[in-house]
Amino acid sequence: MENQIFNESCMDTMSRMEEGTIDLVVTSPPYFNAREYSQYSDVSSYMAEMREIFTEVYRVLGEARFLAVNISPVLISREKRNDESRRVPLPFYYVPMLEEIGFLFIEDIIWKKPDGAVYNRTGKFSTHLRPRAYKPNLVTEYILVFRKPSEKILDAHLKEGSLVGESYERTNVWEMNPETHSEHSAPFPEALPHKLIEYYSYEGEIVYDPFLGSGTTAKVAKVTKRKYIGSEINEGYFKIAQKRLDHTQEYFF
Repeated sequence: MENQIFNESCMDTMSRMEEGTIDLVVTSPPYFNAREYSQYSDVSSYMAEMREIFTEVYRVLGEARFLAVNISPVLISREKRNDESRRVPLPFYYVPMLEEIGFLFIEDIIWKKPDGAVYNRTGKFSTHLRPRAYKPNLVTEYILVFRKPSEKILDAHLKEGSLVGESYERTNVWEMNPETHSEHSAPFPEALPHKLIEYYSYEGEIVYDPFLGSGTTAKVAKVTKRKYIGSEINEGYFKIAQKRLDHTQEYFF
């Protein structure tokens, strides 16, 4: 399955994987009811499906290997004038869910976007400045990093080679511009998986993205000399991902 992507559910792809064969998972799950491809009746149904998927991710991930999940609260717009908009705090649901599956929580990294790159929520508030009506612009997303447990300490799983560049991030706040030229409706910038792949895997290891989208994780895995596997259920996005991979330099192992 190495260096392939599949136009199917990630559950179908993982069903063909042996236990502990993946070295790193980097992904951005579909946000609850935030996009056309992720509509659910309620948050409980959404989280139940994510629990099933990440339980299988836990099975295929190797001992002491890492999982990085890009997720953020979702803003649900009001349906009627007298309704209120609300935010669903997805990252705060993911942490206990993944810990219950068995993952160890490692880091909460903040992806900070430029102020001008996000929807302006302060316009109405700025005209009257009334307390209790304050709504800040949402310039951050979370990158939640977990590790599958091991009976050995982490040092026992370190290898020679594949050193991280000296320009690595010193803090857990990563300032990156969002992707603006993608055919996918919710892409993350190549810099995001590039950093995660460089920091949490070695050259030649297998990186998997169960929600591949337009193929960014797989493309960056190729560029950084890792093997890749990806799953994307949407045929349109799968074709975009395949085209991007076809135009990315191939590495052989």
